[in-house]
Amino acid sequence: MIMSEFSKSEDWLTLLLYTLDVVLNPKPHKYLDSFEWWDYQNRLRPQLYQLKRAKLVERRGSRANPTWGVTPLGRLRAFGGVEPPLRWQRPWDGKWRLLMFDLPARSHQLRVKLWRWLRSQRFGLLQRSLWISPDPVDEELLPLSRQKLMPKTAVVVEGQPVAPASNADFVKTAWDFAAINEGYRAALDQAAHGLKLAAKPDTKSSELRQWLALERAAWVKAVGQDPLLPEALLPSGYLGSEAWARRHEAYAALAKRGFRLP
Repeated sequence: MIMSEFSKSEDWLTLLLYTLDVVLNPKPHKYLDSFEWWDYQNRLRPQLYQLKRAKLVERRGSRANPTWGVTPLGRLRAFGGVEPPLRWQRPWDGKWRLLMFDLPARSHQLRVKLWRWLRSQRFGLLQRSLWISPDPVDEELLPLSRQKLMPKTAVVVEGQPVAPASNADFVKTAWDFAAINEGYRAALDQAAHGLKLAAKPDTKSSELRQWLALERAAWVKAVGQDPLLPEALLPSGYLGSEAWARRHEAYAALAKRGFRLP
């Protein structure tokens, strides 16, 4: 892969970011030395400055002894757009936010646009026009004005389920965790394959390149459909945290191998 291609590849970028700051942070001096070797051997400095201009990495330390680190934006890019542990570990006040819409019957296109926006914000669908979230809802951020809707079109209510309903019932109804786990199983399969590549003495760059593309696609798809609920609400058998841990293991193993970036 020529360097101009590398600069366009988020697959290679992910491995680079993990190597720089995410996975190998516990022993920075050892691995920063290793990275300097990569830098000179593979002529990556121009690409580092490209990443710096994109605010994905930053130069640290003194001018005489500079090092490189990953920015918060770079971390999110490496993680697929979101850092799941921060979402799982956030506090929950025990209240659900129920968002109700009242749209004209013929507004099918508008309804679809709103549904897509709600899905992108990780809301769950409880009923046809009733969406829920465990997080506070800023009504000013709802895309009503953008869709030329009146504010009274949407109502946000805070509440808790009344017995015999439960929080678990809300979670089971609003999100398809069977499909979510299927996505994470695919990510787990890719992580297992990455560990095999790291252990194999004759792994080729072409094999690694293919794995990076497949792994990132599987991970982005899995995390993209996951509401990343607070830990107290996660259903039994949820695979997200296991997939997250195995992904880190795979990238750590590959980074320690010191693969040259083509």
